[in-house]
Amino acid sequence: MDHIQELIEIEITELSEWKDRFRKNSFFELVFILKGKGIQSIEYRTRTYEKNDFFLLPYSKCHAYEISEPTTFLFIRFTEHYFRNLKNTAIDYLQWYSKLNYIIGFYDFNTGLYFNDEKDKSQVKKLFEILLLEKEQTSEYSETLIANTLASILTVISSKLTGASDLYKNNDHKFSEIIKHINQNIIDENKLSILFLSEKFNVSKKYFSEYFKRNAHESLKEYIQKTKLQIAVNRIKYTDSPLQEIAWSLGFTDGSHLNKSLKKHFGITSSGLRKKKSIV
Repeated sequence: MDHIQELIEIEITELSEWKDRFRKNSFFELVFILKGKGIQSIEYRTRTYEKNDFFLLPYSKCHAYEISEPTTFLFIRFTEHYFRNLKNTAIDYLQWYSKLNYIIGFYDFNTGLYFNDEKDKSQVKKLFEILLLEKEQTSEYSETLIANTLASILTVISSKLTGASDLYKNNDHKFSEIIKHINQNIIDENKLSILFLSEKFNVSKKYFSEYFKRNAHESLKEYIQKTKLQIAVNRIKYTDSPLQEIAWSLGFTDGSHLNKSLKKHFGITSSGLRKKKSIV
């Protein structure tokens, strides 16, 4: 269980009164309400919560709960520092890590993501129950079951995000699926090659570059670079990840390389992003 414990922190706590708590995550935090009710506040926006509600929270110092009924919270926090060392394990952490990047890249930090569909809630509740059960186990299969359960939870979240593929909804369906595939596999170079994409989506390899540029109005390389930078922007603004870690994880040589790319495309550096709420 060592690998999975290094990648996530799972905390269950019951509170009658909210207290600020130290938390460190590289992506976002999942919150599941096991029982209780009250009001949640994120960056001064409020909404009510009750049992079985499920939230996705960015790293933020401005979040709190006004608890009207004693509440049991389940918190899951993701970190990134060990992903590069886990490529040789039996679990496909690269796919998991790609989902995390996709979510933070296309998550709307202005409106948040709140799950109010009862079918979604029921599905996620079952997944969390599996997670809690395996957390207490020490069997050789527990790590794999936890990793796969978390991957399923991340898939549910991903399905709720519109993402950049909506910008191409007026294009043919195949191209929208190509964009979705790229977004969700943005750090897996093997799944972003022209050879892989042309075979997967049945487009001639010789014709693929022209086909992509005609639909996206930019080259495949340019689109991939832009998407990685958008993910970097959100991770710089909304997480406490070191710049070097963000750069390495997205395929940039180092923090300096990432900074130069941000300056070129958005006219701002990482230090500026962490001071501002949005790019102007």
